[in-house]
Amino acid sequence: MDGELLQGADDGLQTRYVCSECSAKFPVGEVVKFCPNCGARVSSVSQTEVIDTRPKPHVLLVDDSLVARHRVVGILRNLGCDVSEAGDGKQALKMLDSATPDLLVLDVNMPNMTGLDVLEKIRGTERHASLRVVMLTGEADVRVVARAISLKANDYLRKDDSVEELTKRLAEHVDKCRS
Repeated sequence: MDGELLQGADDGLQTRYVCSECSAKFPVGEVVKFCPNCGARVSSVSQTEVIDTRPKPHVLLVDDSLVARHRVVGILRNLGCDVSEAGDGKQALKMLDSATPDLLVLDVNMPNMTGLDVLEKIRGTERHASLRVVMLTGEADVRVVARAISLKANDYLRKDDSVEELTKRLAEHVDKCRS
């Protein structure tokens, strides 16, 4: 590897090399013989780290429950998302007027305006017709699920699912937003 031209992938992921002597990080894509920080030979570079340089997907999370929002925000941030929060449907619609997120995670049962009302309203606009929407609820009423699907919700998740299950399912949607 001495004097090699180190290349990075062109998929939004960047590899950085880490010097095993001083832990300095330096980029690929240059001829590297020595660590730029401590001068150790490149043969001392024993580690690499991959950094995601793709833009972070923006997610709008709408839920009147602070506890539920806190749980889902943690999952989404661990998935590499920027997250905005709204506490009800009316606030969500105002936020959607100013910016369109990559993903909308929408609680079904909220006061004043339900998640289904919000979904129906945004699906009626050209601007948000193709917005990826995941419904989130504590109930499993078949009529509610059917209504969400008829309004073109992309998925329907239960709040009481395990963190692992929520993470897995939300990760699928975040990945689709990135592609």
